Parts: sequence; C-alpha cells; structure tokens
Amino acid sequence: MAARCVPLLLAFGAAAVLAHVTSSNGNGCAWTGQMGGPGGSAPCPAPLSGETCPVTPSYDQVSDIWPCPAYNQSSGGKYYGACSPGAGSNPLCTWFDPTSPQLGCCCPADGCWTPPYFNWIIGACRGSGCGAYYGVPATQQYKDAGTQLVVNYVATYQWNSSERVWGLVKDSSYNTDGSHPSYDVAKPNGGLSPGDAWLQPQPGGAADWTWGYYPAGVQGAGPPGMLFVLSTESVWNVAWYMLNQVTLDKGPSVSYPAAKCQYGSDNCWSSGNAGEIDFLEAPWTVNSGAVNGYRRLYATQWNQVGRSFVGDMGATCNADGGWFDDVTSNNYFLGTKENETTPFIFAAVVDKIGTFIYRIPADQSEQIWPGLARSTAACTLGPAPSRRPSNAGPPCDDDSDPYCALFIPNCQADAWGGASAGHQGGANQGCKVNGEQGWCVNWWGLMEDTGQWVWPENGRRSIVQYQAPATSVEMPWNYEMEAWKVDWAGNPQYNAGCCVLNKGHCPT
Repeated sequence: MAARCVPLLLAFGAAAVLAHVTSSNGNGCAWTGQMGGPGGSAPCPAPLSGETCPVTPSYDQVSDIWPCPAYNQSSGGKYYGACSPGAGSNPLCTWFDPTSPQLGCCCPADGCWTPPYFNWIIGACRGSGCGAYYGVPATQQYKDAGTQLVVNYVATYQWNSSERVWGLVKDSSYNTDGSHPSYDVAKPNGGLSPGDAWLQPQPGGAADWTWGYYPAGVQGAGPPGMLFVLSTESVWNVAWYMLNQVTLDKGPSVSYPAAKCQYGSDNCWSSGNAGEIDFLEAPWTVNSGAVNGYRRLYATQWNQVGRSFVGDMGATCNADGGWFDDVTSNNYFLGTKENETTPFIFAAVVDKIGTFIYRIPADQSEQIWPGLARSTAACTLGPAPSRRPSNAGPPCDDDSDPYCALFIPNCQADAWGGASAGHQGGANQGCKVNGEQGWCVNWWGLMEDTGQWVWPENGRRSIVQYQAPATSVEMPWNYEMEAWKVDWAGNPQYNAGCCVLNKGHCPT
C-alpha cells in the first residue's frame, strides 16, 4: 500500500519520550515499553482546516533510534531452508510449477531472511490522510471524522510451553499497570499532557493509515505462540494488526534511512513474505464499506502469503476473511458506534491452529479471562478464556453476545504436496502460497496448540479435500468457525468452484 502522511511537524510539544516504567499499580504488570517520539501537533489533512492532528516524525527526530535489522542467510536461513535464487528486487522463481510436489522455495531478498517474530501495530488517520479518500466517496464522511480509538493499554505476550501460561513481553507492552490515563490515538499526544503521553506515532507510519503506533527495536513475540491484547474505550475506523518485527523496524510505510542499513531499506513485507495478520481493520478501500455506519472491523490473513508465511483458506475457500468489492467475507466485528463509548478488550492469540480473536466486554473481563481488566493486565495469564465464546460463527455483530470471537485458520501441513489431483499435502488441505515464491518452511509448524476454544460446542469439524482422490483431512477446528463469502447485506455467496473441489463442504 502507498505511504501517506500528514504535513511534517509544524509545532513540537515538549519532549514526550517516556522513561521506562518500573512501578506496578494494583493487579497490573510493570512494563518497559518505550515509544519515543517528539510529540506535538500539526494541521490535519484536507479538508479539515483549522484542526490539529498528531505528527509522524522523521527517523532522525526520534531519540535513541533502534538499529536497522540485517538478516542474511547465515543468520536467518534456518527459517527458510534450502532455496533457489530468484530474479528481481522481490525475488521470483518464475519456473516453479505449483502442480508439482517439489514446488521449491525461492530465496528471499538479501537482508530479508526474517525470523518469525512479530508485534502489533495500530493504524489511525483523519481526512485525506486516510487511504483511498478521494477514490471511495461513500466513506469520506467517516474518514473526515477520523479514527476513534481510545486505548487503556496494549500488550504483547509470549507463550511459555513448560508452564502453559502467557508471559508479558514487557518491552512491547504499554500502560499495563494503568499508571497513565487512556490515550486517544487521533489526538496530539493522545489528548494528554506531553509528559503523560505513553504512546507516540512512529516514523515508519502505517501505510494508508497515516499514523502508526508500534514497538520498535525489540524482539517481539514468536514461536511457540503469541498473544496481543488491546483494551479500548471506543474502537471505530481503525486498523490493529500484526507485522513481522523486521517490517516494523525498517518501516511499514516510510523506510528506515537506507544509508544506515547494511542491506538497504526494503522492509521485507513482500520480498521476504515477512508476514501480516489483520485483527481489526475498517473496509477503507470500497464504497460498500460504508455499510453499518463504517463500523465493520475485519479479520484477514491473505496479505503476501508465501515462502514461510503460509496462508489457509479452510473448507469454505474464504476462511482467511477480509473484504472485497461486490462481495466480502463475514469475518468481522462491529466496533463501537461513532462518538460512543463501549469498553472492550480484544485478545488475539496466534498459534499452530490459527488466529483466535476474542472480543471481551470490559465489565466481564476478569471473569472471562482472569488477569485482563479494563485498565490493567497481569504479568502472566492462563492459556485461554475461562469459557467458550457463545457465537456459532462469524460475524460478531449487534445480534451477537458481547463476548464473541472470530477465527482464521493456519496451514497444518508440513509440505506443499502439489496442486494437482491425487496429491496429499498443503495444496490438498487448502494452504495458500504464491507459486513464484514457493513453499519454504511453514512457520506455523514451529508453533504449538495453546489450547484455545473451538465453537460452537456441538459443531462439526472442518474437513478439507482439494486434490481428490487424495484423502480428505480433518482440521483441528470447527467448520462453523470459518468465514464465508457473502454479499454486503450478509447473504451467502457460495464459492461454487470451492464446493466442487472440496467435495461440497460449503455452507448449507
């Protein structure tokens, strides 16, 4: 996506580089996240004359800037395995044959042998700083209103296999002890005094979301499991998603200065298939996205799948969610209404099985997932919520129980197997790669099953079979959890080709 940013800083506030926090408050955990940035304000993008917005600083305006990551074959090769050199800056192996069981792996670009470590990013925008502003007129009024996301805390957790608990990654977590007021991401300094501003926009931006808030210069979280938590007072017109830590460090949109990077400023999003999963994202690219007052927040995993970041389309062919133009998927939450407050905690688990995104009402959170409260998060959490989500499947809309969950499956295969009749493997199971980038190492195979819920309680298992007469394969999740293709009014638009290939396993 093309980079967009507001006009460069016109008026810095006082320095808002927050010192490391070492104290704890109540049941919350001490955190050491440090999101340095100068803060301050600048005029909002057109047509919002006379209003002030946050500032995306340049890299040289951030004190203690992190080093540019550099992963070559010797340091990151184990995460890709044996590979063939490709052609171009985004190396492609055009001679690969996806119908062959020996698809091969196309080597990533120099510097993009990225390890499977990830972190969260929040994208916010206003006015023409929001992507596709002029090309999608039906959403302009909502983009003018801008992101409405008030954050109590945001946290990263790493799965501890031996103890079967989630442990807080303190340098990727912010305000988990509730020591600072809530932060409004669309206001300069979060609407707080500079000294209280515990987040700041980072210089790498967030592509079509203008202001990007993310941990940088840290390891992040990775195998054998990851959990990201966002406690909100309101959530509307926003993106909250997961990127590879290398992509964050080298700039999701605005590149780290190339002269300071051993292998240049490529952020490896495409030339390494470094990885992206969208937990919550407003449908900003299409006029149909204005439905429901622009409240839909989609879960998606089909951005740049390939090499070691393998996708999965489940039994419905659309289990990886997202939205399209004339049709869409039903894999979305309805966020809070514009200018309203409804406190929710969103907890996104990424493990071997898939991505489980729980929407937890803040007034029930300590009963649903002990340790997660409206204003604080504990240092360790149990493996999963204490009770099963009540929804039968997507979406999580106004008719759903406030406690609701969405799911995106991960590929369970350890080899591609060949996209042709009779072959067993990833192709038969609905796994997705780019045929010219190939299949390297399936990173989801490095993960563990962390014991998340499947729903509904008496649901049926998802069964996939795309390459008959290869035998069908039962997946470790329920079929009802998978997203379907629907029109924007919610009417099923069954994927006929999928039903044929997949022995009729489509909604009935």
